[in-house]
Amino acid sequence: MNRQPRLLVTDLDNTLYDWVGYFAASFYAMVDELLRLVPVERERLLDGFRDVHRLHHNSEHPFALLEVAAIRQYFGDASDEEVLAALDPALHAFNSTRKRTLKLYEGVRETLASLSARGTILVGHTEAIVPNACFRLEMLEIGGFLKHLYALDGSQAAHPRGGPNRSPPPGYVRLVPREDRKPNPALLLDICRRESVQPSEVWYVGDSLTRDIGMATRAGVVAMWARYGTKVDAEDWRRLVRITHWTDEDVRREAELKLAFADAKPDYTIDRFDDLLKLMQPPGAQEP
Repeated sequence: MNRQPRLLVTDLDNTLYDWVGYFAASFYAMVDELLRLVPVERERLLDGFRDVHRLHHNSEHPFALLEVAAIRQYFGDASDEEVLAALDPALHAFNSTRKRTLKLYEGVRETLASLSARGTILVGHTEAIVPNACFRLEMLEIGGFLKHLYALDGSQAAHPRGGPNRSPPPGYVRLVPREDRKPNPALLLDICRRESVQPSEVWYVGDSLTRDIGMATRAGVVAMWARYGTKVDAEDWRRLVRITHWTDEDVRREAELKLAFADAKPDYTIDRFDDLLKLMQPPGAQEP
């Protein structure tokens, strides 16, 4: 293994930050406030969100509440802007909880800065849609460390109030077609080609043994399993599954992938993001 990769490709969610924890907390803070504002049963409201998420194949569909059937029924012919004004406390609940709970894992910022200073090319890879991924990178102030962001091509709803739609710098985002999504090794090989780096000089770090590590090993790059990203709160996970965009077909596909990649083994397992720096030290070297 090269002690310093020319290119580090990093997953974002549950690799750089705890996506499960922050999103579950933020989403259900919004739900609790919606239940105070709109006379609807909780389960019907959650069913409505799940339906919208499935429609858009995205559990983070921006302003999904504008499309939830129970909410639209309650507000009748009101415009989107009128509905948003009435439900502003719910949006505020989501935003304020996100601000409090969306945090980088310990050591992430320092590691990205160190790798960048050493000359390693850093790129992000995510299956979040562009606005959501870019917003998180901006909020966490780490987007500047990444040369490119490879993000899933998908629905990008315009801001319903005509407000600011954050646009990344030209050339920063490179869209990944949905048919080439994880764990397709051709996707990772294409990233190597686009960044002009041989697979043997690339490290890939991610939390999913199937989607990240399985893909990385089959592409011939060094596979770093972020084991810490799998340690999610069981109740947070249950609450996310309740409103997930996954259909029965998606569940079957996931089961098939787990079987197909059952033999996937990481080259290295890390329990903190900054363990990457330790792996770059020569054998027997003392930590500073």
